[in-house]
Amino acid sequence: MEAVLSDKECGYYMKLITFILGIGMDVLHTYFEQNILNAKEHLEFYMFLDKNKHNLYHECYPKIECCECSQNGLGMASQKGCLTKQQFLVLFEIGTLTEIDHFQTGRRSNEITKQCLCRIIAKRSNDVDCMDITLMYAIIQSCYLKHNIAIHGNPRCIEAIKDTRNFLAHVPNPRISKSEFDTRFTETEQAILEIGSSLGKYFTKVNQKNIDEFKRNDLSIEGIKEIIENNIDGIIKKKLQTFIEDQRTNAVIIKDEISEQLAKYKGPQNNATACGANVEETEEGHINATKRRVEWKLATPSTWNLPEIKDTLKKCSAQLRQWFEIENVFVGSLVIKTLVQQNVLDNREEFRASVHLFLEKFVEVCRINADVPTVIKVDLIIELGEFEKEGNTNVL
Repeated sequence: MEAVLSDKECGYYMKLITFILGIGMDVLHTYFEQNILNAKEHLEFYMFLDKNKHNLYHECYPKIECCECSQNGLGMASQKGCLTKQQFLVLFEIGTLTEIDHFQTGRRSNEITKQCLCRIIAKRSNDVDCMDITLMYAIIQSCYLKHNIAIHGNPRCIEAIKDTRNFLAHVPNPRISKSEFDTRFTETEQAILEIGSSLGKYFTKVNQKNIDEFKRNDLSIEGIKEIIENNIDGIIKKKLQTFIEDQRTNAVIIKDEISEQLAKYKGPQNNATACGANVEETEEGHINATKRRVEWKLATPSTWNLPEIKDTLKKCSAQLRQWFEIENVFVGSLVIKTLVQQNVLDNREEFRASVHLFLEKFVEVCRINADVPTVIKVDLIIELGEFEKEGNTNVL
């Protein structure tokens, strides 16, 4: 069961990374569109790239001269740029060479010593959402910060968000401590709010509302899947996909372990185990041939609303009766007293199936958030003795 990602440290990691890739990237893309593309000329994204392709080219190829270097100067004096070849090809496509004198090679034919910038064209299909945070920061750095060109808002906040993203991308396991989470979430939240504040009062208000709602709500598997579908950050995307696959694998592991433990149930004279917990049997008089009592004791997490679950189970008991008939429900921890047909107990496979289906229906009718990974310990106590329904009702 060690493989189950139910620990809080995994939850902290997922909460922080989905905050950055969800709300964070929505704010950053809006910021880039409003404060950079639309600041003066209302440019389309590809027009912005074409306008700045000399700088961006030399961020990728700092030591290779281009046909515009004579009029613009070499894009970078350093020997290392902040754009990778893969990032550059996300933004631009390289067309057919038409200006032969703009292009030169060295002694080896594949060694380019001068590039024709005329054949490098920004992809028309791209929009701002083609950028992950690393690419966006590299573009802003190349086109503005390195040339001391001011833009509206504080683009340095992007660096703070990027630093947190880089930290999360390179931790060996998808887990962080609560103290790490609290510190980095606060820093990232402040950076996102500051960037959002440059987009107007209404946007700031909506942004704050979205952040507050995000902090209140539990993280769901569906939410992580949506992040995967809508994001192009390859490294983080791979980590999230691995997490989803682990959840599926662990769900199978849990079910197999339940089945294995329930398989130990041989009949009313032996001990049985369900959900990794002990099932006890107690003698209380004569054995009843029709029904037996089965008491469920659930070690519930603090997030469950037990009074509401108790009321729901009583109201919806008819939906669960085909597997176990609910007699009463108590809260402290959650205790459910049920009845089950003796022939179900005598049939190992039928008993196992009834336990599975009862728990599934319990989760459904009580609206338990099954997307939040949690391991719940369940004890089953099977009474072997005869029970007198009228005589024992008040005891329960």
